[in-house]
Amino acid sequence: MLAGRYWRAPFGSVRANYPDGSGVPEVQITNPSGGILGGDRLEMDVTLAPGSAATILTQAANKVYKGLQARQNATFRVGEGSFLEYLPHHLIPFARSSYRQETEIHLAADAMLIVWDAVSAGRVARGERFAFDGLSARMRIFRENLPEVVDGFGLYAGGEPFGGYSYVGAAYVLAPQDLEPLAEKLHGALPRTPRVLASASAPAPRLCAVRILARDATALYRALNAFRTVARAYLDLPPSTREIS
Repeated sequence: MLAGRYWRAPFGSVRANYPDGSGVPEVQITNPSGGILGGDRLEMDVTLAPGSAATILTQAANKVYKGLQARQNATFRVGEGSFLEYLPHHLIPFARSSYRQETEIHLAADAMLIVWDAVSAGRVARGERFAFDGLSARMRIFRENLPEVVDGFGLYAGGEPFGGYSYVGAAYVLAPQDLEPLAEKLHGALPRTPRVLASASAPAPRLCAVRILARDATALYRALNAFRTVARAYLDLPPSTREIS
């Protein structure tokens, strides 16, 4: 159950629904302003009580408009025996925008996590590619206060850092079990997705990491949803009732 929720602008209402009989809520984070404006400071704090589960989504791709640097800090605390899915839509940095994102996830010893993050090269349909002033993101995941994942990037205008692809994504699974077989499954399955370059590995026995480059948003979400389907099956979780798009 969703025990409590609180928000203020620029975030909108925090909505929850129960799409199937598993009892796991889908919690949607909304932003009625239509995007992230220059100078915005967004803070998100989520706690999962012991033995709970939740899927946290965003309503749509997050647009970052031009202006002063905007920032988002998100912190998640996942209690003992809990399961979190954090599956935000991708970020679209507009020309002359500046954005910094920090995500921290703290896991109990036996907690499970499926998480992804993705960004585009810009408003690619309008011919904007890497026209933003600055874009940086950092993901840090801790288990019992010890770092399991420290990942991120910092980009500035110009160049082709995605090698001609328009979208880049990173995804992770952490669980108190051996995830090397999962990494092998994903490494074999994801590269077969059309218009995608992808790989998976297990840097540590309880960690599976995935990298995705995609030509378009359709290909990106086809790969991300395939990752989620395989990961949930491996963790003996019920299949998701719908895909993220």
